[in-house]
Amino acid sequence: MGKFRSIGTLVIDSNILCCNFVNTVSSWKTEENYDYFATYLDFVDWCSKLKISNPHLLQTLRELAERQPEEALAALNRIKEIRRILQGLISAVAEKDDDKKQIFLPATNLLIVDAFSRQRLQFAEDKFFLDHIEASGDLIFPVWKVLHSLVNLLTQHSLERVKQCPKCGWVFLDETRNGSRKWCNPKYCGTSDKMKRYNKKKSGKSSENKDGSKE
Repeated sequence: MGKFRSIGTLVIDSNILCCNFVNTVSSWKTEENYDYFATYLDFVDWCSKLKISNPHLLQTLRELAERQPEEALAALNRIKEIRRILQGLISAVAEKDDDKKQIFLPATNLLIVDAFSRQRLQFAEDKFFLDHIEASGDLIFPVWKVLHSLVNLLTQHSLERVKQCPKCGWVFLDETRNGSRKWCNPKYCGTSDKMKRYNKKKSGKSSENKDGSKE
């Protein structure tokens, strides 16, 4: 029996919201993966886990989704499509693939225009700031904050620090001092990747010994 997976068991390996959004598929490197957004309510649970919005508004989304299941399914499909676009662009940045960047930029820019059109200048605690309008009737409104995070990632950080795990394809911002982070999580993918390469190397040596070419 496979291990139980849920938003509750999902490991959060990045401090960047848009990266955590992309990293809600167990692996982008294989078709055999687990999608943590199996239902719209999973998406709301993820928003709650990362404290994207206040609990009252998220509860309103849950109730709305239960009353309007077809709209909730449509919203979920849209959320997954947005996630696919962001994964494509961030992955292209990590891979330094300029052609791939140009493929995903047009769709990303349309999303960014939509996201920023939902921001308003607000005032609280003696200061002005831009923030998104949290519309309780908009089933995908938490995603607009994800798009804002994407803009910050790509414009406020060195692109050399945007990386992709070679084992599972999760994306992250390398915030280590010397930029040496390779995996999304050394404990999981790091150990697994090292073991895989060790076994492959060991298997190769065994084959050479059997052929008599090396001893």
